[in-house]
Amino acid sequence: MLSEKSTRTIRATLPAVGAAIDEIAAVFYTKLFAAHPELERDLFNRGNQANGAQRQALAGSVAAFASALIEHPDVRPDTMLTRIAHKHASLGITRDQYEIVRTHLFAAIADVLGEAVTDEVAAA
Repeated sequence: MLSEKSTRTIRATLPAVGAAIDEIAAVFYTKLFAAHPELERDLFNRGNQANGAQRQALAGSVAAFASALIEHPDVRPDTMLTRIAHKHASLGITRDQYEIVRTHLFAAIADVLGEAVTDEVAAA
C-alpha cells in the first residue's frame, strides 16, 4: 500500500506528528468550522467538541492509521477503515466532505509543523 520511500518518510515524521497531534487537531477543527460552520452544526456532536473527545478521537485515529501503515506497509488496515466508514455512513458523510477534511487537516499539519512539512513529507 505504501512505497518504501513513503514508509521511511512517515516513520521518520511520525514522532513529530504524534507529539503535536493534539495541537494539530485543535487547529484543524478551528479551520474546518471557520470555513464550514454547517459541518459543526449538522454533523459533529457539540458535547464531544466542547469536552475534547472529538479531537482525541481524531488524534488517535491519525496515529493508529499511520502506525498501521508503517508497521505493515503492504497490508490495508481494513478493520479500522471499515469501522470509520460505518460511522461516517451512518452520519451521511459525502465524498466532497472528505476532500474538505483533507484540505483542512493538511493545512493544520503544515501550520503546526511549519517548514518540516516538505513536499516529500506531504506526499507521503
